[in-house]
This record gives sequence, C-alpha cells and structure tokens, in this order.
Amino acid sequence: MANEEETTEPGAVEPDAFGVIHDVGMLDLRYAKVPEDLAHIRAIRDVGLVLVPEHLAGVLAGLSISDVGGVVPIPQDGEVKCLIGQARITGAMLEAGNPEAILVIAGQAFITGDVKRVGYKEIRVFGQLFAPRSGEAAISAKLAQLNGQNFFLPSDARTFMGEETVGKEFLELLEAPIALVVMGSLTFGSDVTRELLRSKVTEIVLMGSIQAPADLVPLVQVLTKEKMGQINALE
Repeated sequence: MANEEETTEPGAVEPDAFGVIHDVGMLDLRYAKVPEDLAHIRAIRDVGLVLVPEHLAGVLAGLSISDVGGVVPIPQDGEVKCLIGQARITGAMLEAGNPEAILVIAGQAFITGDVKRVGYKEIRVFGQLFAPRSGEAAISAKLAQLNGQNFFLPSDARTFMGEETVGKEFLELLEAPIALVVMGSLTFGSDVTRELLRSKVTEIVLMGSIQAPADLVPLVQVLTKEKMGQINALE
C-alpha cells in the first residue's frame, strides 16, 4: 500500500481554451488566495478529486461541475497536514501530531497499532478511515468532519482486497482464530464446513461481497458483525 502523503508545493492545472479543466485525477487549487485566482476556470469535468481553499469553496460551487469524485475544502488558518490517496499511518504518528495542526485525509487512510491519543487539533476525513477499535474513543474525540465512512476494526484482522477464495486448507493452516475484513470479493470454497469456519473465524467486517455455499450463508451472516456489502449463496 503506497503512502501518498503530499510533500510537493501545490500548483495549478491550466484549463483548455474554453476555460474547462477535465480528465485529471486530482485538481489542486490551494494556490488560490482570492476569487480572482479562479476566474479563468469556467467548468470542471471528469476529475477525481478537487482540493480548494475553504474560503473559496463558494466560488467553486458557482462553476459548472460534472463527474467530479469529491471536493475537499482545505482550511487556510493555521497549519494543515494532508494525506492524499491511500496512506498507512501508525498510532504513534497520530499521537505525535502537532496540536496546532489540522489533519485532512482525502482518500483512504489505514491506521495501524494502538492509538491512545491524537496529537492533532482535529481530523477531517473526505473518504474512508480505517482504524483499530482500541483507538475509537481517541480518534472520535478529534473527528471534526466526516464526508465518507470511518471503520473501527478488530485488532490483528486479516484484510482481503480484490478477489480471493478461501478453502478448507487455508483455514486449517491458521494457527489461531482470526477476524476477517473483506473489502473486495471473498469466496468460501465448497469444502469449508460450518464447524471449521466457526472455529477459525471470530468475526467478519464486510465492506465488499462474500459468496459462500448455501448451507454456510447463515453462519457467515452471524459472524458478520459490521456489514456494508452483500452476502450471496454460490450457485
């Protein structure tokens, strides 16, 4: 997982001859100080993410905007630390945060390790925040804005992203029962029995989809304590 914490100076993406900015992954408008700095932009189309100074968000709302994944207003008062894209950070990094700074997460942030306290003044999330349940109280206390989802996960969970199939042999090889976090598509093989699944999986957090033999579906539903996805029987 790449850590894409931004370190470069923000810069402008020039619009075309018609004043339209289009087909870029991220549009960084933090260089703008006054409304006139955005006067050359008429429309924004097919852009994944737009970063804009908080005090100019109203100006951006007056433009023609279509097919934009998200607009992230960035505070201008005080220090701001941005995590953009997919980032993995430790609990120790959160604890060491500047108490005068705002942490802005635009994308997906995976927090690992124990989180006993958060040093930052506040946290603003535009996307998805994944953190251990042990840190829920500390993180929630500093969570000032959430446009997306936050997930507090069991410790030492096994995470599945993309497509994966789990069979009898995989479960038998586990040295101890585990929790599963499913963010992609997970299929339980036809050789997995109820007894084996119950003995090896303590719980499931579902943010994607699970396919399982029909006789296994009820147990999968019971084990799934947090569900934002689908559980389907194999055909």
